[in-house]
Amino acid sequence: MAGRILVVDGVPTNRITMKVRLSSACYEVTTATSGAEALRIARLIHPQIVLVGASLPDMDGAALCSALRAQPWAADLPVLVQASGTDRVAALRAGAAALIDASSDELTLLARIRGLMRHEYGGLDHPAPGMAEAAAGFAADNRPRAVFVADRTATALGWRHALRDRVDFAIAVHEPEHALAEAASSRVADLYLIAADIQQPGDGLRLLSELRSRPRSREAAVVVALRPERAEMMPVALDLGAGDVLPWYLARPDAAPETAMRLQAQLARKHEADRRRHETQRNMRWAMTDPLTGLHNRRFALPRLGELAAEMQERQGDLAVMLLDLDRFKQVNDVHGHPAGDAVLAEIAARLAATLPEGALLARFGGEEFLAVLPDCPARAARRVAEDLRRAVMAAPVALPQGCQNAELGVTISVGVATGQGAPHLLPLDPEALLASADRALLNAKSAGRNRIVMAAPGIAA
Repeated sequence: MAGRILVVDGVPTNRITMKVRLSSACYEVTTATSGAEALRIARLIHPQIVLVGASLPDMDGAALCSALRAQPWAADLPVLVQASGTDRVAALRAGAAALIDASSDELTLLARIRGLMRHEYGGLDHPAPGMAEAAAGFAADNRPRAVFVADRTATALGWRHALRDRVDFAIAVHEPEHALAEAASSRVADLYLIAADIQQPGDGLRLLSELRSRPRSREAAVVVALRPERAEMMPVALDLGAGDVLPWYLARPDAAPETAMRLQAQLARKHEADRRRHETQRNMRWAMTDPLTGLHNRRFALPRLGELAAEMQERQGDLAVMLLDLDRFKQVNDVHGHPAGDAVLAEIAARLAATLPEGALLARFGGEEFLAVLPDCPARAARRVAEDLRRAVMAAPVALPQGCQNAELGVTISVGVATGQGAPHLLPLDPEALLASADRALLNAKSAGRNRIVMAAPGIAA
């Protein structure tokens, strides 16, 4: 099933019709006949979306939306409310994610649900590990920033004039080219309001697609303004990534209050999505990072070693794997205490990271052991890098925390190095074999007196 939807309507035929329409689209649909029943069922099934009709016997859509929002588990639950007249603004004030018109066609409704489902699942249509996207831009007054793009500058200026005192964000008016140029820079808007037709029919939707395809602007909220005669474009706009579609008369005095609330709602959803995404990224970093040294941990390093081995095999490059172990580290903890041991690990990690060439992988592999992986690094170069690392570690004593027996402590490391080359006529680079060879070389370095480098035999390493 694509997701759980709760349909709430007091009219049996409406419930049945909606359930058939949504079930045929492979959604898991549950129905409720009243607001009270909807609250009870929602607590049990935790739906992804709630659709509220206009015929509830015990409360209106705004009241049900407020009651759902009051539940801790439903604070961010998308609620679609069918409303008309002044009830539309009341539903938006109560936190409705979108409004449904009684005349909405099936394609538009399903497109709107697909858009909300994308938001509900955290935008998983974008790769998660990127983590390098720029933060959304802000105007000088520190408010969120919106960009309006219309068929004529005068139209966009009219939208801004009608809305600027009703919204809590700064508004700029741009040509499409200017909006795209900004999207390629660090100054990205939080919200875009775009006319579906600008110079040519549908070019506003092409602008929407461009913004959605670019790393810096793809998380922005986008709303499309549609002329009445182009109503068939609404599901297309929603499927392309528009968060909402507004009528062309959005700036009329009778429409401006609702327009302002719908734009603010899109901005709020965008900021909530940002919060969730950043929290996920932070958790991923924590899961892959050693908290003491700030280096990658074993959980990250092993898969990355496999990726680098496959990359060097494809490019016919050399791969060097080093295991580095602090000499007699147990004595540091036993004699000087664990705070001293932590200080030594953190300082040595920093020295190793500063000495390794760009593009190398460095991880705390466990305890006092570090892993370094260097792509495009043949054996002779690997030996030089290992020697640089050994010298960097012993170059100066490590300062110990206050209260330790000594103020500083000299530290050395032993290094085991294994290298392999990717080539069509050779066996594929085996990351596990390289790691095992480096480990055996490290044991030999320890046995030979410590503070030295041992290179694994090339024939054994790959």
